[in-house]
Amino acid sequence: MQKSVVFIIGIGRSGSTLMDLMLGSHPRAFSLGEISKLPDFVKRGKRLCMLEDSHFWEEQFTETERQDLARGMSGHRLHRHIPLKLERWVRGWLGNDAILNPYSRLFEKIDADVLIDSSKYFSWLNQRLAAREFQQQWLRPFLIHMVRDGRAVVNSYLRIYPDRGIEWLTQHWLNELEQKKQLYDRHPSDRKLTVHYEALASDPEGTLKEVCDAIGLEFTPDMIEYWKHPHHHVAGSRGTNSMIAKYRGQKARQPLETAHGDYYDKIDFEIKLDLRWRGELSAENLAVFERMAGDRNRPFAWPRDGETAPSSGLRA
Repeated sequence: MQKSVVFIIGIGRSGSTLMDLMLGSHPRAFSLGEISKLPDFVKRGKRLCMLEDSHFWEEQFTETERQDLARGMSGHRLHRHIPLKLERWVRGWLGNDAILNPYSRLFEKIDADVLIDSSKYFSWLNQRLAAREFQQQWLRPFLIHMVRDGRAVVNSYLRIYPDRGIEWLTQHWLNELEQKKQLYDRHPSDRKLTVHYEALASDPEGTLKEVCDAIGLEFTPDMIEYWKHPHHHVAGSRGTNSMIAKYRGQKARQPLETAHGDYYDKIDFEIKLDLRWRGELSAENLAVFERMAGDRNRPFAWPRDGETAPSSGLRA
């Protein structure tokens, strides 16, 4: 099997961490989380994994190797006076560009066939896909576009950033959606898939089977219970990660009560469809969202018009 990197794209609050950790629970896959944050974490001397009992990055990579990973992923010049584009070309010509092909370096340390990157940022994806490791097909890139009912996304952001207001957050959702669509549309059709968060959360087995088939992994049922598996991901949703800490009898690294109350404390060890927006989004805020983004949200509204239960929600 050719080594693959699965890039999960989409606006935040759309289930990217959930998908990342489920796929990373496969015995031949590895969750990187939002590894785009690694350069900043290394620079500031922060621990890399969200989970307190993980020492993977410190044990598998020397300080020099972590610094090199950070430099290669940063998107900044390696040498002050040499433009990165020129240095990338020269290093590629000389066959001395390992530092600029970070996923290949990760595969040297990680015994897996698939790496999962849920960084999501538009600029990050453009930089990564331009690297020689993908351009010369050493590695196979696969895109998963996670989408969710825009009302749920905006409500989730309102919970965290109430001062930004419904209009700003709705416009942000529209902007992010268009940006990710541009990236998704130009990717080959046999190397991409759109997945609804609501489909994944309401039918995790059926949805994951289809995703695994598209990626080239054999589905295993215990992938769904991601909290039971070892993970070493760099960053991701605090709520989704809290299930791992809870299963291990630990406290979440960052408190959730301010934004989520006791929502996650009350959840058993299960995948639960989060539809809190229906009870939390005010009529006034709903009206603003409908005015600004109602038509654009139609393909993502859940359940869909005329449906009493969700369908798979997957499409190439």
